[in-house]
Amino acid sequence: MPAFPAFSLRSMLLTAAAAIATMAAPAQAKEAKQAPKARNIILFLGDAGGVSTINAAGILAHDKPQSLFIQSMPHVALSDTSALDKWVTDSAAGMTAIVTGHKTNNAMVSMVPGPDGALTPVKSLLEYAEQRGLSTGVVTNKPIWDATPAANYAHVAARSNKGDIFAQMLKPRFGNGVDIILGKGRKDAVAAFNAAGTTPEKAFATAGYAFGEDPALIATSPRTAVLRDSDFAPTPAVEATIGQLARNPKGYFLMVEWDMHTDDPLGGMRHVIEMDDMIRRVSAMAGPDTLILFTADHSFGLRMTGGKRDTPLAQQYDPAKPGVISVEDSHTGEEVIVAASGPGSDQVHGFMPNTRLFDIMMSALGWKKDK
Repeated sequence: MPAFPAFSLRSMLLTAAAAIATMAAPAQAKEAKQAPKARNIILFLGDAGGVSTINAAGILAHDKPQSLFIQSMPHVALSDTSALDKWVTDSAAGMTAIVTGHKTNNAMVSMVPGPDGALTPVKSLLEYAEQRGLSTGVVTNKPIWDATPAANYAHVAARSNKGDIFAQMLKPRFGNGVDIILGKGRKDAVAAFNAAGTTPEKAFATAGYAFGEDPALIATSPRTAVLRDSDFAPTPAVEATIGQLARNPKGYFLMVEWDMHTDDPLGGMRHVIEMDDMIRRVSAMAGPDTLILFTADHSFGLRMTGGKRDTPLAQQYDPAKPGVISVEDSHTGEEVIVAASGPGSDQVHGFMPNTRLFDIMMSALGWKKDK
């Protein structure tokens, strides 16, 4: 038998491995290129829904930890919530970061300050969606002009400027504006439009909306504005909104905000359960081409400080007495949870700035930011 050089077998193995890798590379590249894109995005925003609030609400409702649907979603991260000028954000700066990818000062709504103090409007994901012909919706159990919903469609230096926010709602910079609007603040709308010499009914009708106070109106018209001053059943309203938006073959973007502030502890924790039920239901009906995200714009000073496991927590908790759940009535600056499922949700992991959520949503849709 002839003697072979010692390095020959090793060289042959390396050559074979390289050939296999070369053949596999195009297949891997093709698989990467074929990663599914989202057709729709639903952003659930728990206003003040920090980790401590979610944890306490789940245990109060179900008497076991990690019992919420949110806590079973496959991709989870922790998001920074700081504003451009403050460590503890308000909803205006918090939501601006999430839906535009830009940090800004507290109280500013989708506007950013320059070095000279001049303010520049920044484009929101909803505006990108409108520009591309998708359907859009904003649903909230807070006033429709408030900072969180307004960051999607308005650009103002001060979140308190209701008149300009209502005006911009009906005079969008891109597309024809939000298609489905549902929230509180009807009395505020009356005052704002009266000051402008008209009424909400006339202003919304001129902009092409079916306008009223009953959420059932949503099922009857693809372009609807429902403003009221009382609570409404959340899940049926969100289902009806998705039913309308999903008729657009190009897809849709929907933002749903639910107030989880725990200055009223039982009310805020009840809203956690309501939103969790919404997300459970929507996850079952939305389809595999929908990216679903849950996060909060900021946290809040609620802490679970006691309670025995052998007795239902609801029987032990009295908001008037300390020892089980305590509340400091203020926003707090710790990270908040991001939970996600659907196309692009694998990008939700680790610790992240809140501005990255905008990038994740844009990437999931296959869109590039304007230069």
